[in-house]
Amino acid sequence: MSDVGERPKARRPVRRQRSIYQVHYSLRPRDDEMMAKPLAMPSGPLQVQAYELQVAGHQNDKSDTRYMGLLQCSNGRVLKPIIKECQKREVEFYSRVWSSNDPDLVELRKFIPKYYGCKKFTYNGYEQEYIMLEDLTERMLEPCIMDVKIGRRTWDPLATEEKIKKEQSKYKQCKEEYGFCIPGYQVYKLATGKLQKYNKDYGKKLHGPMVRTAVRNFLNGVGAPVCRALLLQQLAALWALQRWAARARPLSLFAASLLLVYDAARLRACCEPPPSRMQCRPPSIPRRKSIHSMHSPVTGSNFSGQISSKGPVYRKVSSVPISPMSLARETFSSPPPIRSPWTEALEKLNSSHSFEHNYEDKLSKIKMNYRATLDQLSSDSPTPNPWGTVKIIDFVHAFFNDEDEPKVDTNFRDGVDSLVEIFESLLRETDDQVF
Repeated sequence: MSDVGERPKARRPVRRQRSIYQVHYSLRPRDDEMMAKPLAMPSGPLQVQAYELQVAGHQNDKSDTRYMGLLQCSNGRVLKPIIKECQKREVEFYSRVWSSNDPDLVELRKFIPKYYGCKKFTYNGYEQEYIMLEDLTERMLEPCIMDVKIGRRTWDPLATEEKIKKEQSKYKQCKEEYGFCIPGYQVYKLATGKLQKYNKDYGKKLHGPMVRTAVRNFLNGVGAPVCRALLLQQLAALWALQRWAARARPLSLFAASLLLVYDAARLRACCEPPPSRMQCRPPSIPRRKSIHSMHSPVTGSNFSGQISSKGPVYRKVSSVPISPMSLARETFSSPPPIRSPWTEALEKLNSSHSFEHNYEDKLSKIKMNYRATLDQLSSDSPTPNPWGTVKIIDFVHAFFNDEDEPKVDTNFRDGVDSLVEIFESLLRETDDQVF
């Protein structure tokens, strides 16, 4: 049997399974899993529905029932409608970026959502063509999303005079001060878990310090310090984008937007305050008062006259007649229990529910976070940005200047620099969080 350990062991084939998150929420397998092992796709047609997480852009047209907003496909992809003729330039942009070998465009792929081509879908009785893009909120339990339109100039060289005047009047004060504007965002509050949405009507009122307050509110930093870990994750993506935008290239991104995304559920787990040390200490034992000196001259504060050479002197008291125990039992018997229709209900409620803590809600959140953690541990390629990410979207007005000399897109660069400056100022406020 000495040669048994030397025999090579046969390797078992790797068994690929769907993660617990996908099974629970009936999600499709990811593209990398499909590349590893082909899976049978459902034979039925793909289903589409309105994308509930859209925070800016066109959503509907009041003139008819035609839906103009984003759609969510049953395979997990986000569908952007091709409504106008100019939006075909966005299709050409995505096609060129994802098929090019140019180093600048290859690097640009890191900063834009994945592109899956175009396809026609029917929704509300209307058929139109859609751009299929990656869903940046995939696997997030409480997605917080902010749309930031970059640039003081938000119109392209082919825009009409009417279009230029319209764009100049939109978010005018905010664009002049910061080089960007905020058409809308949504955030889940850490304390309550409630979703708060802010649309374009709110964004049009933003200017001056209100812009920084909006960014702080998006990061769950109103009334509490901003989480330093979240800031670093967002800034890492913004710094990389800032370096890319500072170089000269034959490309101009007019009216492009940055989509900032993070998961409030992960932020809550990271920044939840630990239990106070004072709560973990046992109740303090009161110190025994010191005995006064027997030689103190102050009257009433010593034992003078109460101790003799034979020991302590006790004051004489008169005797008290003792009554039989049977009389005491009859006199001081415990009162009969009070019974009412509420007694049994309260006893059951006290045993299964607390009047001070909502354990059911806490348990539900613990289970959701546990499922997400298991999904990350069990997947072959977990999400590379668990805190979220920053991506460039909306390339309807993107122009390639192939015939001109490469130059820096100052309109886009200045807006990114201004946003980075706000995040860096918030980061300096969290220096006390470094242990």
